Amino acid sequence: MAEQQALHPMICARCDQELKYVGTKKFHEGSRGWGFWLGDLGELFTHREHFDIYVCPRCGRVELFVDGIGEEFRAH
Repeated sequence: MAEQQALHPMICARCDQELKYVGTKKFHEGSRGWGFWLGDLGELFTHREHFDIYVCPRCGRVELFVDGIGEEFRAH
């Protein structure tokens, strides 16, 4: 796995610098009202997705990748 990452680093499409992994972010889609009124049951009606975030240290470009898919090709 480390060999694949070394051979194929994540590169910025804008300025050809290596992207840096900065963490995973959880995005919440839908109204937060359901959770307020129905508690944990209301959270079943919302959609959440986790994304791995990579940032270019030179230009600031941000790339998001779905957490859990293709991770063997990305350095963490």
